[in-house]
Amino acid sequence: MEKEIRNITDVEARARNIRIRNGLTQKQFGDILGISKSYVSDIENGYTGLSIEPFDYMFGFCKKINRNVIKVEKIDLKLLGSHIKEIRKELGFTQDKLAQKLNISRPLVTHYEKGIRTISTADLKGFCELSGYSADWCLGKLNKKIKYKTNKKIKPKEIKELIKV
Repeated sequence: MEKEIRNITDVEARARNIRIRNGLTQKQFGDILGISKSYVSDIENGYTGLSIEPFDYMFGFCKKINRNVIKVEKIDLKLLGSHIKEIRKELGFTQDKLAQKLNISRPLVTHYEKGIRTISTADLKGFCELSGYSADWCLGKLNKKIKYKTNKKIKPKEIKELIKV
């Protein structure tokens, strides 16, 4: 019988590293994330992918998962775009200034705001760190607009380690 080939991505490896660094068992880690021990095992062994529901928790914006996070089947790009635009204007930024702050192109900001493209995980994290607003709210996973204290600057290498979209 041929051995099954498993493809473990950076996300699964990162999830395992987070669990081990925090001295958690698979059961404890599963309890924190709201998933079973066997599902944690399947993720760490590459049998299933990791679907991140609580972005604020995984980005380190909060210490506990907000239980009000809504599970959505598909991100509403128009809602996401309107949230990005609303926050950008609240910050007093032009699209050019936001693009400069996130180190992306202005047309990409336009695409995000119009709902033409979904925002990359790295850009979402950077945008939320810059604004202090919840990634889960921006994505329509929370009904209430939440602001966090964020004092870290985005580090692209850190994002690549966290997730690939």
